[in-house]
Amino acid sequence: MQELKVLTVCGAGVGTSTLLRMNIADAFKSFDLPFSVKVENTSLSRAKGTRCDLVVTFDSFADDARKFCPHVITIKNLMDKQELRDKVGAYLTEAGLI
Repeated sequence: MQELKVLTVCGAGVGTSTLLRMNIADAFKSFDLPFSVKVENTSLSRAKGTRCDLVVTFDSFADDARKFCPHVITIKNLMDKQELRDKVGAYLTEAGLI
């Protein structure tokens, strides 16, 4: 794998997903991975037409996100960096990427 494409998704794809994008990018950087990680923020409707390896979103959007991406991380608090790091680490481990 050369690049992991991650989408952070909220309803409008502007404010919340942008903050989440920044914090999720930091969480991935903390793992010193042997491949690049591209994190983009978007709305749920735009995400449906975008190829990605992982979606990071909230419970309210998770079921819809699973319809177009099999790997979905749901978060409770986008500002809780420990929660984000723990969930990214669990995903990377389960996917066999670390």
